[in-house]
Amino acid sequence: MTRQAISGIESGRWSPSLEVALSLARALESTVEDLFAEATEAPVVSGRLAVHSGHTRRGVTAERLLLSDVAGDTVAFPLSHDRTLVPGFVPALAVMGEEARDSSHGGRSIDGAASDVRVMGPSDTGRGPATVKRPRGRPEIVEALRISEATPTLAIAGCDPALALLQGPLHRHNPPVELLWWSCGNAMALELLESGCVHAAAVHRNLTTRMRHRPGVETVGFASFREGLAVAQRHQGRVRDLRDVVSEGLRIANREPGSEARRLLDEQLDRLGLDPSQLAGYDTDCTAHLLVASAVGSGLADVGVTTEPAALAFDLDFISWQQEISELHVPRSLMGGVEVRALLDVLGSRELPRQLAALDGYDADPCGRVLAA
Repeated sequence: MTRQAISGIESGRWSPSLEVALSLARALESTVEDLFAEATEAPVVSGRLAVHSGHTRRGVTAERLLLSDVAGDTVAFPLSHDRTLVPGFVPALAVMGEEARDSSHGGRSIDGAASDVRVMGPSDTGRGPATVKRPRGRPEIVEALRISEATPTLAIAGCDPALALLQGPLHRHNPPVELLWWSCGNAMALELLESGCVHAAAVHRNLTTRMRHRPGVETVGFASFREGLAVAQRHQGRVRDLRDVVSEGLRIANREPGSEARRLLDEQLDRLGLDPSQLAGYDTDCTAHLLVASAVGSGLADVGVTTEPAALAFDLDFISWQQEISELHVPRSLMGGVEVRALLDVLGSRELPRQLAALDGYDADPCGRVLAA
């Protein structure tokens, strides 16, 4: 058997023939039933709760946890509120500084290898350093010092917070692959894909909208969810639509231009005959769905346009505006690379749909399904 065949069986992407199944069972001194029978129930783990989740919403189907073995005890940490994201520094792979820029021999890594790095320039939106854009025209080439070992790294652009769930399965893949997730709206994700800066772009759209086919690009399903207006619990029952937001003088946490959330908000304002200037906070610029939900949950804003999973993670009321599907656009020319092969293996595995299904508000049914080729 080939390594690819073994990988396909282990990831659940295809089932072996009877002859192969019997041979594997003999080689592993097992039975076909033990090797290929569907798992009945997940094992029950008993652990000590490190902190209380603080969840107050009704009808919670399940509480997601992180587990760690500490001094022989299993300790559980609940994933809720701001704990659903990582408020820490992301480790860098390289550093661009005076030493690298002043070098007359090109960028050098710690081990002496050349290291050219493509970077994003400052934003032209005036919204500060958190918002960046891709350089127009010819890519800007900079010199940088590599500060970590070079490993296969999947670069993916998009704003669906569930993209972070790819990290664990990619690390456990054979060979292991790192995840570089560039969080941005639909417009920038597609621009980065078309310019050859990422392996895949994650785009979400109205489920009823016809998908745009791109030559040379395959589209694979990721997840489905609802997008709409998240409302702080203190305003429960007072907000039915944006007219109530304006009449009550409430403040919104907005997404950046080019995002589906900003487009959806503008569509709703136009439908109701409201001017953006009537909406306090319209010119704000949160660059991620969970940041919008965090701003509303922490009291910095009263409402925000985000996904239902993000709203539920912060115990916010949610008014649905449309059902959406998140899909991955992958150039066919990159299919043979180790990074994209790992991505497709993970999408076709059993773990990722289970991770998605464990998050309230996500439907994992589209995961791994080829939508367009």
